[in-house]
Amino acid sequence: MTIFEINAPGQFIQTLWQILKMNETKIDTIDYVLASIYLGVGMLIWLAYIFSFLPQEQINQMLMAITLGGPVSLFLMYYKRLRIKSVMLLWSVIGIVQMITVYQLKGNPDFRAVNGTYADNHLSLLTMVVMVLIFRVTSLLITRQELVVAAWFSPDDYRKPNILDYIFTLIGFLFLTLWGTLI
Repeated sequence: MTIFEINAPGQFIQTLWQILKMNETKIDTIDYVLASIYLGVGMLIWLAYIFSFLPQEQINQMLMAITLGGPVSLFLMYYKRLRIKSVMLLWSVIGIVQMITVYQLKGNPDFRAVNGTYADNHLSLLTMVVMVLIFRVTSLLITRQELVVAAWFSPDDYRKPNILDYIFTLIGFLFLTLWGTLI
């Protein structure tokens, strides 16, 4: 049954619930390693700023790299792991913590950039997690297939990307990069 065959709201919710059953719930070592690296880089940026052991320009570049490059990389190469609800929850919590801490830097003159601040993309990780969830649900409802990010270096998903995968990959990549650079 696809989204186009659903007639009643109750049937829609039941179908959505069946589609979204996430059977795998275990967080693997790779999840802990990536989360630790991400948090470790964030801690390094914070310590470098507090103790001034790096020039402010390098701190600003590192902040931009983790808040822009991190979510884009996770979207393109880690999307399969985000199908696991505990992994999605882990990255959602990290995204909320990042949003709160980086948002506090927006008013700090040390982080001013040409247009805005280096802390302007404080929502990018949380946005990426929500976007993957929305794309996944939409893909499952329309095609009854899991979302596949259509990039040559993305993990093998045992099927070729369909047109919706290409559209979502383009939208996701453009949104995350433009979100971090223009907004």
